[in-house]
Amino acid sequence: MLIALMITIIFDVIGRRFMNTGSVALQELEWHFHGALFLLCLGFNYIQDAHVRVDLFRENFSYKTNRLIEICGCLLFLIPYSGVVIYFGIDFALKSYLAGEMSATSDGLSYRWIIKSFLPLGFLLLGLSGVSILLNRKEVSND
Repeated sequence: MLIALMITIIFDVIGRRFMNTGSVALQELEWHFHGALFLLCLGFNYIQDAHVRVDLFRENFSYKTNRLIEICGCLLFLIPYSGVVIYFGIDFALKSYLAGEMSATSDGLSYRWIIKSFLPLGFLLLGLSGVSILLNRKEVSND
C-alpha cells in the first residue's frame, strides 16, 4: 500500500507541476491511501509499542505498575472505544454503500464506502491488538 501511495503522489505532483494537469480523483486517492494506511497500522503500532505515550511519568514506575496501567487502559478505554467505533463504523460504511455515495465533485472517486469500510476494520485490528496486550504475560525479572 505504501508503494501505491508513493506512486500516486509522484504521478499527482508530476502532473500538476510539469504537465499542468490536476486530477481531483488522484488527489482523493492520495487521501484514501493515507487514511487506509493510518487505520491499518494502528493495531500494529500498539503491539510494537511504537505509539505516542506520556513517558514523563511512565519511566519512573515499575514494570508491574506500568502493566497495571496498561491493563486498565485496555479494559476501560481502548477495547470499549474500539467497540463503539466498530459498531458505528459498520453502519457508517453500510449506509454509504446502500446510498451509492460518491465524491462531492463530478470527477472525483466513486464508491466512497470503500474508504469508510477501513474505519471499522482499522479499529477491529486495534481492538484485537488490545486483547493481545491483555493476554501477554511477559514478566521482567529485574523489576
